[in-house]
Amino acid sequence: MNQVRELNIGKGSSSVEIVPKQLSETDLKEHEFPVVRIEEFAGSSEETPIKSRRKNAKTLKPKLSTPHALSAEAVVTDSPSGSSRRRRSSSRTSSKNLKSTTDISPASMIFRNLLILEDDLRRQAREQKILKWQFTVFLSVLVGIAASAFYELYFSQETVRGIYKVVLQFLLIFILVTVVLFHLSGEYRRTIVIPRKFFTSTNKGIRQFNVKLVKVRSTVPDLTIDLVRWICRVAAAANLALAGKLLPARVAEKNWLVRLWESVALRSQPRIGAIDVKLVLNPRAFSAEVREGWEIYRDEFWAREGARRRKQVNDQDR
Repeated sequence: MNQVRELNIGKGSSSVEIVPKQLSETDLKEHEFPVVRIEEFAGSSEETPIKSRRKNAKTLKPKLSTPHALSAEAVVTDSPSGSSRRRRSSSRTSSKNLKSTTDISPASMIFRNLLILEDDLRRQAREQKILKWQFTVFLSVLVGIAASAFYELYFSQETVRGIYKVVLQFLLIFILVTVVLFHLSGEYRRTIVIPRKFFTSTNKGIRQFNVKLVKVRSTVPDLTIDLVRWICRVAAAANLALAGKLLPARVAEKNWLVRLWESVALRSQPRIGAIDVKLVLNPRAFSAEVREGWEIYRDEFWAREGARRRKQVNDQDR
């Protein structure tokens, strides 16, 4: 049953009374009164635009308090400081690099580059020298064989007959054809002519740097020491190869003779430094102090390198 409030206005009085009256469902259907429940609109009636905005703001606040939001806020708030820290660290590292590069004097940097250039030219000079001697010996052997065959065929007191004569003729013709083809193919120029002109062509190329590549004349004692070192290296290599073939690996490691030849091979290494070629500064472009400083720098470097190699050899012997 639903209740309907009625207004009762008393006669002769200004008071108004609200009397609740119960109505049945049939009465409601007959009169077709619109029934509205107050509880349904209680919340909507209390909500005003201002209150709704406040509620929306309150509901949005916990969303920002989620871990993702907190991390986002942390990123946003920390990004300026992080970038500033990165900039500071990068500036510090760059300043350290600048200090390390500025600590090296320009003269020492120039001397270091000259040392690298000199070592490269020394390596090329050795390669050209070895190439020249190899093919010189090869051609000398061919010419000697051809000369002996020619002498046996035409200047010998005894007449040459049979297969021996055919072999000598074939050998003479073969050597002549080989020498002609060797010259026409350009190998003679590449292996003999160019290595002979190595210093001339190199000095023409490095003339613009006011330096010159010159040969170092070795004394007789130095040449003798170099020869002894070379013989020791060859003997040590031959004995080590023979021991590796004859002895097992476990026995070779403990054998005193193998260790002796290994020590000989290590100690008979060739000399290092400006022993065959060196760079000389042009006296017209550089003063005497600069040229003397370059000589001292090179000698000190190779002295330290020799000490380091000797220490390495001693450590390996132990």
